[in-house]
Amino acid sequence: MGRLRENRNRQRKVRQQQAAGERLQATFDMLAGRQNDLFDQRNRRRREDVEFTPKILSVTRDRDIFCECVRRDFAYLEAQKFAVEKDFMARVLPQSVHGRALNGHGWFADAVGCPLIFADATFDRVCSVLEELEPQLGHLEIRGWRNQQIARLINHLEKHFTDSSMALEDEQGPLFGVDFFKGRRVETEPFIKGLILAGQMDDPDCRQRSLALMPFAFNDYELVLGYGGQEVVAPERLEKLGLGDTGSREFSPAERQQLIDLEVIFAEKKTYSYPQYDQAYFRRSLGEGVCDDLALLYIGRCYGFDALLGAFLSDAVDTYDKFLRQCRPGGMDGYLVDRLLSLAWQQQGAAPVTEEEVARLINFAAKRNQPVTRLSSSHRRLVQYERGSDLPTLLLHWDFLAGERLPKIHLGFSREPAERFYQTAFSRFQAAKMPVPAPKFY
Repeated sequence: MGRLRENRNRQRKVRQQQAAGERLQATFDMLAGRQNDLFDQRNRRRREDVEFTPKILSVTRDRDIFCECVRRDFAYLEAQKFAVEKDFMARVLPQSVHGRALNGHGWFADAVGCPLIFADATFDRVCSVLEELEPQLGHLEIRGWRNQQIARLINHLEKHFTDSSMALEDEQGPLFGVDFFKGRRVETEPFIKGLILAGQMDDPDCRQRSLALMPFAFNDYELVLGYGGQEVVAPERLEKLGLGDTGSREFSPAERQQLIDLEVIFAEKKTYSYPQYDQAYFRRSLGEGVCDDLALLYIGRCYGFDALLGAFLSDAVDTYDKFLRQCRPGGMDGYLVDRLLSLAWQQQGAAPVTEEEVARLINFAAKRNQPVTRLSSSHRRLVQYERGSDLPTLLLHWDFLAGERLPKIHLGFSREPAERFYQTAFSRFQAAKMPVPAPKFY
């Protein structure tokens, strides 16, 4: 019995030494500006191998720990390689740090890898730590700057809507700071089509209609699809109700209307200003949503590379939209789609996309269609060069459609092997009777 306890203690000590060594190496790489995205993968695998009970901490009670974790996590993420200007990514990454703080991911762990969950972490609290390092990373500055970038895109689209082609940059540089937008022109019609399709894909009413039009998965079983939407809220009133995470439970139309009557949710189509108003995601149907990667592939396959880039920009707006100084019901991505549809009706007398096209996109990309996938890359992951790849993930997706050989890497937060994901995409295209080249790897 004593020898067994001694062996367990020895094994625990070895694990602690390995964890400390990996964290130290990641720190060295972070300080030297070297990419080390393997740290997340190793850290996650270690937590899966060893049963840890996450520690629930408080930002106010454990502020020193919170500040240290935020600083290290932000620096680690900033050391990754992105196809986006550094100033832009610096204003995107606090959103990632916020999510990692809530879930105990990344650097939100103790010395042996036990997750540290800050359940009361907010975007603004993360920014309050970062602005001590860089004043432009204060929450009001980032929120206002994000509004400006969305306004840039809307103005650019309105200005060139009737042109046959448009550049993906203006006098300030490439839109959303994307490197591969420099000097690039796109055909306006497919670009706008891709942008609208991706914007409507996440709309809860469009998802509900898509289930009515196409209720079955490729294996003829009923398709399960979750959905919800961004709502403008009075944050203090919402907090007093004690509803907790409004994205984790289902709100019926009657419950939503009651919250509107109580002036917790504001549905009038106008602009609302932070901090009196903010946004919160309210789920309307439980279940898995849509895989953004599959949606981008579908749009690229159906409408071409320019449409894929339009869809990608819609996803960028959806990401920036989460934390703004000026917000609107349905999110700024929904507002952008409404503006483009209005212009299309004025100029062309018809919408650029049909309900059936939106339904087919949603059905194809639903995570619970067949084969099932866990992947759905965030905006950050789409523009990131994953270790082992010389292209950002978005451009790898186009290489797959073009029949190019692909690297054997891991994708997204779920670290989905590229071989598995692209085989899933290939199988779905076959089921949809849309031929694409079989994936090849090196």
